Amino acid sequence: MSCTKENRALASSPADATGDCLFTLFIPTYNRAHLLPRALQSIERQTCRDFEVLVIDDGSTDDTQGVVESWAVASGLSVHYVWQENAGKPAAHNEAVRRARGRFVVILDSDDVLAPKALEILQRHWETIPPSEREHFAGVEGLCADLQTGDVIGDRFPQPVMDSSYLETRYRLGIGGDKKNAMRTDVLRMYPFPLFPGERHLPESIVWNRIAKRYNFRYVNEIIQYVEYQPDGLSGRIRRLRYENPRGFRLAALETMALCADYCSRLELYRSAVRYGRYSLLAGVGLFGQWRDTPRKGLWLLALPEAVLHCAKDLWRRHHG
Repeated sequence: MSCTKENRALASSPADATGDCLFTLFIPTYNRAHLLPRALQSIERQTCRDFEVLVIDDGSTDDTQGVVESWAVASGLSVHYVWQENAGKPAAHNEAVRRARGRFVVILDSDDVLAPKALEILQRHWETIPPSEREHFAGVEGLCADLQTGDVIGDRFPQPVMDSSYLETRYRLGIGGDKKNAMRTDVLRMYPFPLFPGERHLPESIVWNRIAKRYNFRYVNEIIQYVEYQPDGLSGRIRRLRYENPRGFRLAALETMALCADYCSRLELYRSAVRYGRYSLLAGVGLFGQWRDTPRKGLWLLALPEAVLHCAKDLWRRHHG
């Protein structure tokens, strides 16, 4: 099966109640032709075969297309390759969700690999949720582990299987570290990433916080994905990304104060107020605009001096590399 930059019809698997297959495996990638074979091989090892593969190439200039085409032919799997002008991972995510034909979307970063039974685990735990309760769940989420050592990254969940929301687990239980989920495609379509002209990145928490106001996850202490952080990855470039994409980070801080106040500690709310002021200034939003928009005016005033200091440091870094 060959792939082109043009839209191609996908080979369909047995129809699901709300999709042509159970999973859409979405790979966002940019100039990762040297790493993609490892991620693609992990897809071939899956014990659950009810999936399609959707690669959104965010403007690569290397041989990403050739790697995907060759693998598609060799594997015989349902593969759809889409090339877009470089617009960032949030834009690629929105495009993937729009095109997805699976009932669930699983994001596989191009430098990571799926555990051999990842899809089987996600399917099994979803099916243990009583059908009458599934409408209240966005999906199933498990653990990530270090690709080299096999050690779990971040915190395990306090129970082997736990039903909760992202807000509860992140802010009240303090569970941190990368996690991996399968999320209902119809839910993701209701909550696209907001995009800002000229910006290519924003915190994923914007979408997860919004979803958590309405939906829970089934959390499981099983490894779904193995991770290897790259020097040129998002984690390695986070400081620069913050001051290059201030409107997205401003919105994330604003919504943390607005949506998460019942779950956050006072310290977390204060830090969000600092980030709100910091990125507002970087985005060109003056004090009057900040005062108008913030839901916590007293906290904003208290955090403003520190926000100004951080903004000054950001501007210095921007001009001095």
